[in-house]
Amino acid sequence: MPLISPEYAGQLLKELTKGCPIPAAPAEMARYAFQTSDHVLIGDVAVRGYKHKNRWRLDERDIRKAGERLASLAIDLDDLVDARPLPTDRGRTWRLQITNWFDHVAYEDQTANGCHCEGQQPCDRTRPNQHGLGCGATWEAVEARYGEESIASTRPLPLLTWSGTIWMVPRAYAALLDRAEQIAAQFAEKVACCSRCGAQGDIWEWRSSSTAGYTTLCPSCTSAAARRYKGHLRGRQYKSLPKKSQPDAFLCVLCPSPRQAMYWDHCHEHGFVRGPVCASCNTYEGGGYRFINRPGAAQHLLECNGCRREGTVPPRHQPDVVLRTFVLDPHDACKQPPPYPWGAVEGDGSIRFRLHCWCTTSSHQWEQVVPASKVGSLVSDFVAKALASETDATDQESA
Repeated sequence: MPLISPEYAGQLLKELTKGCPIPAAPAEMARYAFQTSDHVLIGDVAVRGYKHKNRWRLDERDIRKAGERLASLAIDLDDLVDARPLPTDRGRTWRLQITNWFDHVAYEDQTANGCHCEGQQPCDRTRPNQHGLGCGATWEAVEARYGEESIASTRPLPLLTWSGTIWMVPRAYAALLDRAEQIAAQFAEKVACCSRCGAQGDIWEWRSSSTAGYTTLCPSCTSAAARRYKGHLRGRQYKSLPKKSQPDAFLCVLCPSPRQAMYWDHCHEHGFVRGPVCASCNTYEGGGYRFINRPGAAQHLLECNGCRREGTVPPRHQPDVVLRTFVLDPHDACKQPPPYPWGAVEGDGSIRFRLHCWCTTSSHQWEQVVPASKVGSLVSDFVAKALASETDATDQESA
């Protein structure tokens, strides 16, 4: 079986569909496409993904089959159908996706430039303007924002036509997307079933990444396949672990329900192992943003002997520690606290927060710096409370 990378598969698909009236968009063949299904859709052809040596691959024969089928599809650009959502549409249909793109562009324009429509201010963005879009939105803005977005590995925007009253697409293209939705629904139903017992559940709760790809396991089957980690590697340096150490023999120490681990999470500042985590939690911790607010996150970070000894947490988590108690100043024209502040640790240990305000315009932005001495004090207090809480929990268990 000739396995090829998603990058080469995308290049091959573009070559196979060159000159095709349906623009191909191979971006959907990235690794996260397989999180909710074992397949990606290229038009109405399902292409299976394979994880080989921890990298996603696709069968070249499947790509050629899908590309040739897409290129051979007869499209009459004058035979059009209504692209508006159907009354029965629910969830993420292609019609709803396109409508949501239009509405989001109109919302962004209305937020930035205000509403100049007649009647109630601001308008609800449902009455089409001269471009067929809501409020002050333009087609150029839609193309700039969503021109490369794809549905079933195709780009719908070039095929949309404004009739003067409604948006329309070629009938054959609409039928292609309808078939793709039916196929996607069938695969979604299949991957929602536990691969061992067949029970059906929530793929976002049951499906997790492994060295062989994504697998769906219910909590009972997960608990049978992996065991709880009891901290036997605390104080061990990550670099000292043998290459064949198996984190997937354990359950993720961060997930509230049983999920098989994939990685040994470790502190990059001190090198100590913290415990086995699933791919999702590993990504979440590595990003830092809001991780510290998860139940058990502080205790997990302090599984590192270095952080515990120094009374600190890794720098990427310190902005969120500061935000737990430190009140940032609003700008002069607003009494509301700035929403979703984002902070970066500077070289001297201070934290520079980038702030914005939704109560005025999207362009109102400013910064506030929390001094290193204040950051150190807040982080130290946070760690002390976390360790005290850990001691209290241990005492209760002993009693």
